[in-house]
Amino acid sequence: MPCVENWKSNPLHIVNNLFEKRSDDQSWKKEISKYFSNKLENLSTLQLISSLNDEPLHSIHSEGLVRFRCMIQDTFEPEYFLETYEVVDKSNGNKTMHTSRYRDIVTCKEGCEVMMESERNETGCRQVLYCVSIPGETNWVKEKYKTNCKQPSSSYNATSGLKRSHDDGEEETMEHDTEPVNQSNDCFANKRSRLSQNSSNVTQQTLTKNHPLPDEDGPVCIVKVYDEATDFKVNEIYEFVGVLSVDPELSSAYDTPVAENNGLVNGHGTDAEQIAEQKAHSPPASFVPRLHCIQMFRLQHNNPCIPLHQSIDAAKQELTANAPILRQEILNFLKQATFGDELTAEYLLCHLIARVYSRTGLMAVGKMSLNISGIPLQSCYAKLLSDLLKEVLTKAFYLRMSLENMNKLHFTPTKNYSTNRLDSGILQLSEGTHMVVDESALQPGQLDQNGVKNIQALGTLLTQQKVDYNFQFHPVVFQHNIPILVLSEGKSMLPCDCQVLLKPQIPISSDITSYFKQFTISEDIMNKFRLFFTIVKFSEYELDESMMKTIENDFVTTRQANSDNMTPEDLHAHLVLARSLCISWGESKLREERWKTIRDLENERKQRLLH
Repeated sequence: MPCVENWKSNPLHIVNNLFEKRSDDQSWKKEISKYFSNKLENLSTLQLISSLNDEPLHSIHSEGLVRFRCMIQDTFEPEYFLETYEVVDKSNGNKTMHTSRYRDIVTCKEGCEVMMESERNETGCRQVLYCVSIPGETNWVKEKYKTNCKQPSSSYNATSGLKRSHDDGEEETMEHDTEPVNQSNDCFANKRSRLSQNSSNVTQQTLTKNHPLPDEDGPVCIVKVYDEATDFKVNEIYEFVGVLSVDPELSSAYDTPVAENNGLVNGHGTDAEQIAEQKAHSPPASFVPRLHCIQMFRLQHNNPCIPLHQSIDAAKQELTANAPILRQEILNFLKQATFGDELTAEYLLCHLIARVYSRTGLMAVGKMSLNISGIPLQSCYAKLLSDLLKEVLTKAFYLRMSLENMNKLHFTPTKNYSTNRLDSGILQLSEGTHMVVDESALQPGQLDQNGVKNIQALGTLLTQQKVDYNFQFHPVVFQHNIPILVLSEGKSMLPCDCQVLLKPQIPISSDITSYFKQFTISEDIMNKFRLFFTIVKFSEYELDESMMKTIENDFVTTRQANSDNMTPEDLHAHLVLARSLCISWGESKLREERWKTIRDLENERKQRLLH
């Protein structure tokens, strides 16, 4: 009999037991969900489950429970499967019902046969999601999640006995108390051989994990969800918990040779395009494992300093009380990064906590793209600043805006109708991913057609916080919430909401790299910064009627004096800045003294641009 902890290493045994004890055709599904929900409601228990993010696939036991923190990159067509099926024992004619829920392969014992035409069989439907590691997730986030895991290296040891029993063929089924497949020991050996062969073939075929960002190679997974009611959207981030499946049979599409017989496969009726789609949707399990979801958590953030499934509201109160002190420490931190320039540091701080909180027509209210111009010539300042910000942000991406990158990279996701998949692009990012654009890397030259499209896509994201995904025959609009910081020598060619001219207050060292290496902040203080940037942007904020009247009068008075001094666009920028400034102080309402500070900041910023 399985041990108490077998629900983690062998969840399918629990599924089988609950199915066999069912009182009707539907209640057993709810019982399964209830059973695992109760087990997983405790965070410390959840952290005991192996994570695809933290451990190599080969060290995790197949058919055990796993976690995966990810972004939905694409949604496939729903998958219909034989959810319950009748099996006959050929030796005595006895018939029993079985389930393939949370499995990819229909199985039965040796000497038994699946009755495919049985009237008692029932078809189920599951949603299929292609998920990738969260694009731009920073290194400190990955390391802290790995540290938080209660058994960072015990997964392999805990399942080593299970792996040995797998090598012993049928003994594996005795160890797990599961139903063996209708194959002999030789068949098990053949399956292992095919898995090894498929793994080697992966490198010989043009397979891609479809990560949006170049040079990222984190884990990916096809997640199968049995909740048909949930409306999944691409670019949302989740943590899925479910049964890991790496059955070699899942790689059968890659064993199908395509011959040049008028586009047919081996001269038969399946055309090459259909096989191409099958291969795209069924990559080798050794390359893209499957996860049959039992529990899922929609994530508001990916900050490991806050439990993933804890509401941000629970962490707000303490931070708000200490916000003024913490804000000053962060401002000093940013002043160092801007060579003592407090004005630029203030705008950078406000930019980092701004977010789109409302939409009116084409206007994304709350966005604050920032252009810091006047950065040191011929230096790696942009990259160093980006790396520094990655130490406090949870998701960030540095884009070197060189002519080569603009012409070669693909910014906009594109629908591939040959494979019926969404090919990712750089701008396919989850909400709150910070982008640092190094415009100083752009040299004179000619942008090709792709480069022009990339510039246009980036411009649209800056002005409207949307990306037109290329569906070949028509664009499909996807709304985004991507803070963008543009670093340039002169004024940016990109349409930013705000430009501030960097004005160093200390001499800039010829060795900027060494200057940035001098920054020493304790891990404890750094974690407070990380909490601040995650929590503060979700703070509540409102304008009361009296303050709205003050702003209105101020706007009218300034316009009467000189209409160029306060345009409607300027007023909107002031209001966005007001929200960021107030919540950075831990305040939920705009007061007159804060409004005066905003006017002073804007006047100083504009005066600096004139000189």
